[in-house]
Amino acid sequence: MHLCSLNVPRSRGGRLVLLGVALLLSGVVGTAQAQHLDNGFYGKLGAGLSGYTGDLAGPRAGAPQEFGADAIGRLPLVAVGELGYQLSPRWGLALGGQAGSYVSVGNAAPATDSYRRYTSHLLGRYTFGAPDRRVAFYLDAGLNVTAGGPTHTGIGPSVGGGIDIRAGRAVSLYVESRLHATVPDDAVDGRGRGAEGWSFDTVNQPLGFGLRFSLTTPTAPEIIALDAPAEVEAGTTATFTVTINEEEAARPLDRRWRFGDGTEGTGRTVTHTYRRPGTYPVTVSAHNEAGEATASTTIRVTRASAPPSPPEAPWVVSLTARPNPVRVGEPVQLRTAVEGEKPFTYQWTVDGTTATRGPAPTYTFDRPGRHTVQVRVSNDGGTQTRSMTVQAERRTAKRPSPQPAGLWAVGVASMRNPSGAKRMARRYRNRLADAPVSVRIVEHMLDQERHFRVVVVGRYETQAAAQQARETYRRALPPEAWAVRLE
Repeated sequence: MHLCSLNVPRSRGGRLVLLGVALLLSGVVGTAQAQHLDNGFYGKLGAGLSGYTGDLAGPRAGAPQEFGADAIGRLPLVAVGELGYQLSPRWGLALGGQAGSYVSVGNAAPATDSYRRYTSHLLGRYTFGAPDRRVAFYLDAGLNVTAGGPTHTGIGPSVGGGIDIRAGRAVSLYVESRLHATVPDDAVDGRGRGAEGWSFDTVNQPLGFGLRFSLTTPTAPEIIALDAPAEVEAGTTATFTVTINEEEAARPLDRRWRFGDGTEGTGRTVTHTYRRPGTYPVTVSAHNEAGEATASTTIRVTRASAPPSPPEAPWVVSLTARPNPVRVGEPVQLRTAVEGEKPFTYQWTVDGTTATRGPAPTYTFDRPGRHTVQVRVSNDGGTQTRSMTVQAERRTAKRPSPQPAGLWAVGVASMRNPSGAKRMARRYRNRLADAPVSVRIVEHMLDQERHFRVVVVGRYETQAAAQQARETYRRALPPEAWAVRLE
């Protein structure tokens, strides 16, 4: 296979044609504003210069130098057409054809050869760059079938590439170059290399240009949903979201928000903060080359709520210990009354050591003396501390001697269970520890059953004296206490 040069006319008219193509390209690049659909059918129509590479060489490969009657019919030109489908913004599939006048081929046998060859091709195409670029580069490759030669129909691979320049909503200008290789070697020019080995010919389009136009109508945007809060406080950020038919709508797709207070935003999801209370109309519009859709709603902006005031610190109203003084080893009831905003936490400290928690704990001193009891009360507003002194006395400390028993006593309880009577007696001994009385358990028969009475015994010779004692110690005695005659 020998290489033959491209046949290009050197006339003034040819130079004017090339200059016009260059001016058209520069004008389109400066005014391009639209983009093609991301998917759908498209068509291409164009023309260009033809080129041939094969086994014809020497003077036969030369092209006419001047434009005459024969030269016009033998110009090295091709006409191309294509129908394609854009699978995605980057990938496409195309079926096309190329009809060309290849002068070098015709020079081999001018009496019988028509100079023309016809090529059909199936191509896969990949486009580089972002879908919204105004100038995009692409490469393609596939198979071709070339007919019109004097002997055979050729078949072989095709490769090419070019530049696509947007010129309108659905139209662009392209400039490309493509090479179609064919076998067997004599399919295009009728001449093979014979015993010299396997070879092939090519019918090319070294330079071509034309128009690419969409055959699928672009889809206008449609607003499916508008999500917005019905109410928000002034100074608080509100979020707005619009849902549109993004899978079908043509790109580029513009979303614009108007928040009703003179400000705007863009995007599928936006945030906005209103500074003043009121009712504001919120409008969102979606726009592409096929149309525009609009949706609106209203949002009520309320005054910002005042921050919650901090709670007041607790106030310890009272702090008590009962009994006070208390004997070593006997329990003392600690109690505090607190005012303020709950919940409270309590921490009790005895002689510098944290002892217990809660509003009313019980504590037992293991040594005599004066003991400092401190309570620490806290809430979310603060803390207050209060202290007191509790006197703990030895168990052998001298106690007021109870008066000898008289004929009468004060009854506080009567029951059949001796253990319950013992517990009851212990309770009233603690309550009346400082009084000159004693608490005893007296057995007696009631309805032929043995009962146990818990009585307060003093020198009560008469019933009136027992009743007077009941009034004297009424704070420590139950309301139902009664005067009882000792047996």
